[in-house]
Amino acid sequence: MATPYAVRSFRNIILVLTIISSLTTACKKSGGADDVDPRDQYIGTYEGGYQSVIRFGGAELKPETGTTTITVTKSSNNKEIYIDIKGTRPYQVTAELTGTSFNVIDRTQDQIYVQGTTFTGQYSATGVFDKNQFAMSTTTETLQGGTVISRAESIMGVKK
Repeated sequence: MATPYAVRSFRNIILVLTIISSLTTACKKSGGADDVDPRDQYIGTYEGGYQSVIRFGGAELKPETGTTTITVTKSSNNKEIYIDIKGTRPYQVTAELTGTSFNVIDRTQDQIYVQGTTFTGQYSATGVFDKNQFAMSTTTETLQGGTVISRAESIMGVKK
């Protein structure tokens, strides 16, 4: 009569080993390439400059240039970064990162100042990271009384 107990005991051992092996092989191993956040390589401070050009109808006003500091930090949402631009017109935007490129997603309007008058226009911005460099282009445009008023900005920086 020892045979049924031996078979039952052997069956229980096989069952326990099967369960343990399935649990240990189903777990994802940590420390792999999947754990690297692609945003990490772009986080930091960039020193550079900007150029801003306002067009009023067919006339181009004198370009404005200057230095700027750009700080890039991670958002709590995956694929999003915060871009904090310091300079003559400081502001912060949220951008969605796709590979090395990004699009600003939280700002749709901006102000254009022309000879003491403020115009509100539609805003869009895109940019790219390339070998420790930051580049961003913005456009703000509005139509006032049949006249197109726009501002185009280029912001560039090198990672510190």
